Amino acid sequence: MTDPVVRLETTQLSVEPGGQARAEFTVLNPGTIVESYALDVVGEQPIPWAQVMPAVLSVYPQQQETATVIFTPPTGPTGPAGTVPFGIRAKSQVDPASSAVVEGQLEIGQVFGLQAKLTPVTSSGRWRGLHTIQFSNWGNAPARLRIVASDPDQALGFLIRPEVVDVPLGSTVTARIKARTRKPVLRGSASRLPFKVVGEPDPPRPFGVPEPAGADPSRPVVDGAFNQKPILTRGVITAATVAGAALIGVLAFALTRGGGPATTPTGDGTTLPAKPALTAAAAGPGTIALTWPQVPNIDSYALHYVDPAGHINKSERGVDVKQTAKNVTGLNPSTKYCFMLSAINGKLEGPLSAAACATTAPAPPPSSTPSGTPTSAPTGAPTGGPTGGPSSAPPSSGTTQSGPPPVVGPDTPAFTPADAIAAIEIYPGATGIAEQTAKDLMVQLKSSGVDAKVLHAAGQYPGMVKADRKTPMADDWAVYVGPAAAPAQAAAVCKSAKVQAIHSSPCITYRPAVAPG
Repeated sequence: MTDPVVRLETTQLSVEPGGQARAEFTVLNPGTIVESYALDVVGEQPIPWAQVMPAVLSVYPQQQETATVIFTPPTGPTGPAGTVPFGIRAKSQVDPASSAVVEGQLEIGQVFGLQAKLTPVTSSGRWRGLHTIQFSNWGNAPARLRIVASDPDQALGFLIRPEVVDVPLGSTVTARIKARTRKPVLRGSASRLPFKVVGEPDPPRPFGVPEPAGADPSRPVVDGAFNQKPILTRGVITAATVAGAALIGVLAFALTRGGGPATTPTGDGTTLPAKPALTAAAAGPGTIALTWPQVPNIDSYALHYVDPAGHINKSERGVDVKQTAKNVTGLNPSTKYCFMLSAINGKLEGPLSAAACATTAPAPPPSSTPSGTPTSAPTGAPTGGPTGGPSSAPPSSGTTQSGPPPVVGPDTPAFTPADAIAAIEIYPGATGIAEQTAKDLMVQLKSSGVDAKVLHAAGQYPGMVKADRKTPMADDWAVYVGPAAAPAQAAAVCKSAKVQAIHSSPCITYRPAVAPG
């Protein structure tokens, strides 16, 4: 079989989106039999808006017939723009291997559909206002715009970031505009300064090309305004008057309270302070004495309380610069405490000192009764204190309670000798944050349905003792569950999945009202 011959009348076509372009072409049958050819349009990409009429053409031998190709490109961001190459194919229906293609080019005009939106339309301020501008492209070709802002009175300056934006088809891009007044107003009423923002095509329209009539869809324009307020409003003047009166009062007090050097020298505010040298020594059962040499050129010191793991859990700032010693009181007897010290100069804080540790002195022995016999539980009386599990037996009704009588309150509940509790966690009061930490844990447990409580053990509970099973808790906060009739019952609640999911605990049990044996 012989391939057909296809000739296109015009190989260069042009059309606008939404319009129509037609071109005729001929198909020659060089064979010896009647041929029927299927006609279609092909290209680098499918061209669904191209049509051939008729779609099938019959041609006698050595004759040619004419057909028409029609192009109707759509409008909008889904439509094409620019040069679209195409081909018209004639394919034999007698012999599928016999076909021919003629090529052409279709030039589709660009349609611009650019829109601009300014947010807010009006900004307010004493010196500047901030705006955001958005450009949306609903045309059929991508656009590049240079953002230009201007005001008719030249009272504003503009900072635009970015100045040039690329707007793809069907997309929206954003830029920021800062409008700043050139002439701030000290006093008076607010004034409105209008301005205009334009998205100029980049590169600009060639010289000599006429401007379109009416609004130009390739050059979006939006109006805005800056509402300039005076610097000194009534509220600012009132605040300044009050501040000035307070400053005068402070100066008058400083000048009239008497002579003498200042009690607290200050540093230069620019030099990083040196590392202090801190020492610690026990000064009694509940006191540790700290000393350090004076650090020059600083404003104050910061004292840090360090836990056994070396973490800072409390800081006391504003220690006077002339102070070189400090007694830390309210501590537990026979307990090791560690501290660190840092020096402060302005906003600069120097390095921490090495940790200084000391162990408080033992508590004094308990006082005796008038007959000379120490106060204690009767011989053979059951004992309480920490228990390892449910094997602890309840005390008898004859057990006596040693130590100061408990003062009933929200954090110091009263217990009977038969009451047993299980401690979820115990926080030493010396940390300075024990109470708040304990109550935070209690609230967290209660929110999960656990009836948790808090108590402050300050020596009034003979059964609340430390790990040595002898020393009473003198300043500790406990989060617990109970009271229960037996330690096993309290421990079961403490070891429940609901409690352990919030706070992992060994669940040590106590009988608060029963002194250990």
